[in-house]
Amino acid sequence: HGDEMGPVGDKKETHGYDIEKGSQVVERHPQDILVHDSCAEWLGGVAKFMDELLVKCYGLDPFYKVTKPEDLIGHLVIGLAPHTSAGVLARIVGFTRANVGYAHPFFHAAKRRNCFWGDTEIEVNDGSRWEKLPIRKFVLENFDLTRPGLDRLGTYYSDPARPFWTRAVDTTGQIRLRKVTSVSVHRAPQALIRFTTSRGKELVVTPDHAMLVWDTGYLRKIRAIELKPGDPVPVFEGSCVISDTIKLAEQVPSPEERVYCLTVADDHTLVANGIFTGQCDGDEDCIMLLLDGLINFSRSFLPQNRGGSMDAPLVLTSRIDPAEIDKEALNVDVCDHYPIEVYTSALAYAEPKTIVKLIDRVENRIGTPAQLEGFQFTHDTSDISAGPIESMYTQMKTMTDKLGAELDLAEKIRAVDADDVAERVLNTHFIRDLMGNLSAFSKQKFRCTKCNTSYRRMPLAGKCTKFKGKGICNGNIIPTVHEGSVKKYLEMSREICRKYAISEYTKQRVEVIDLAIESTFGEEKQQQLGLADFM
Repeated sequence: HGDEMGPVGDKKETHGYDIEKGSQVVERHPQDILVHDSCAEWLGGVAKFMDELLVKCYGLDPFYKVTKPEDLIGHLVIGLAPHTSAGVLARIVGFTRANVGYAHPFFHAAKRRNCFWGDTEIEVNDGSRWEKLPIRKFVLENFDLTRPGLDRLGTYYSDPARPFWTRAVDTTGQIRLRKVTSVSVHRAPQALIRFTTSRGKELVVTPDHAMLVWDTGYLRKIRAIELKPGDPVPVFEGSCVISDTIKLAEQVPSPEERVYCLTVADDHTLVANGIFTGQCDGDEDCIMLLLDGLINFSRSFLPQNRGGSMDAPLVLTSRIDPAEIDKEALNVDVCDHYPIEVYTSALAYAEPKTIVKLIDRVENRIGTPAQLEGFQFTHDTSDISAGPIESMYTQMKTMTDKLGAELDLAEKIRAVDADDVAERVLNTHFIRDLMGNLSAFSKQKFRCTKCNTSYRRMPLAGKCTKFKGKGICNGNIIPTVHEGSVKKYLEMSREICRKYAISEYTKQRVEVIDLAIESTFGEEKQQQLGLADFM
């Protein structure tokens, strides 16, 4: 239960007793959510705006009539994941002090985009040549096993072991060369969707994968399960983007336990088996009032530039079917205790697959009424927000403070090697950021502060030369990448190398970058100190 939960039609608590007091535990439904107090205040303001819109623009009665946050309880909202156009319907049932949004695993999984079958062919460039290969081979060969990541739904991910680029397409249909920023391995769902186009191209993806379709001259993203025969899709032939149509869409059993994906910078698209499609990315989402998404919206509001159709509620999923969502959300145990055999098997280091039948999981309930309710838990709590209500990472303002706190904590925990943590920060974050920003500085464009015209090189005149109406603009030209953004992690990298036992190789990488930055911007100015500074 949350900090505050209003009357939303429930008459029985989780054990079947009548609801009589606030301390009882009530099981929430898959599309019920609890929002942060500040979110409730914001939505209250939006509700007032929507009521005013109904009255003044449409001549209708107000709908929400919100005077306090509790009035939002029971109202419907749209949950939307980033870089998509498909929202999921949900209901506000309460509020929490914790700076999070509490929701059912099914709700989060319904908003996820997933991946490709391992044999899907992609084309990548390592800086010298193009190579076609199965996505399984590319991901596994370029997965950095020394520094893998693991998210809360069992997805393994890492940065590529070395730089690669691939073809992407923006919302206007223009081909772009974009960098591959991450590779990932996911658990496969029970079924995939196989698409066949009129030109004979075939693609197998997970049901919630982001697919691209043509929509009156621009590309928008929809879930694979919503793509149907006859829909126009962009394909890559020769060196051009042309239009093709979906001829057949059918569900097929997953041929293996894993599916694969990559993250592509900027446009978040790539060519797979000759078809331009979306990619896998983040889990963070937003919510908006249902009425806001239904009437306070027009395609005319969407920007015409790249990515303009993303993050807009063009499609709405009204009901979550557990059989259609990602398999990760079904691998959740729902028992109120673990049998003794689980503990004895753990002592014997038994294989997980040998004891999986001992634990009641959602996957075993699919197709029965129990797939949606009767989920139990092993440890009770008086308040799900009793712990820290906000991440320390959001409370600290500077990267120096965040890094200092992380390394200070690592030094206090006996099970953690602080030197290893410090070197991982350098290799996975600071060094890559320094190298990337230095490269971006050398390739940057310049921008006019007056008319926003972009220049590949600084005009010889030193001012904007674009002709506007009555004459030349003559606006100031400024760089788009600044010295400060290139150097922002340099001093922290130096400090880490001084304070911790970093490998000689990593130290030399930092030194080489330091020399490259010095050769670009010159030596740092030495601050002149007076006698008073030493007193």
